[in-house]
Amino acid sequence: MTGSHNSTPALERAADLRRASDQFLSRLDRLHELETRKRELAPDDAEFVRLAREVEDLARALLYTGNEQLELAEEIHHDAKRGLVVEQPIRETPPRRDAVTVLAEWRAAERRLAAAMPGSTEERQARSDTERFRDEYRRITAPLPEDEAR
Repeated sequence: MTGSHNSTPALERAADLRRASDQFLSRLDRLHELETRKRELAPDDAEFVRLAREVEDLARALLYTGNEQLELAEEIHHDAKRGLVVEQPIRETPPRRDAVTVLAEWRAAERRLAAAMPGSTEERQARSDTERFRDEYRRITAPLPEDEAR
């Protein structure tokens, strides 16, 4: 993401688009798997009916995810008009990290900081990591202001 501004909401939208795309592909793979299994069964088999219901549910979820991607793409397009340009394809956009993972890394960095010798390279690196993870955790867990909420 480059441009005249570096906006956390724009970066988060790009990560959300990556998540939605990953979810879409996962659901599509699962849908293909279920439909292939269903095709091998006789229509009067109880498993056929169960699979048909699961295929229908998954197809609805796939449509929802496709719509979510469209909404995110429109938001990113709007961002681009404001100078916040996404110059990388979805597959190169790193997925958003979850709060539990970041919190665990933050705690590990704090333990390294506590164990490091004052003034050492390890202390400086652990302090930097602690601050970076703290900021990342706050971004993930902080509620969005009303004008940024989707």
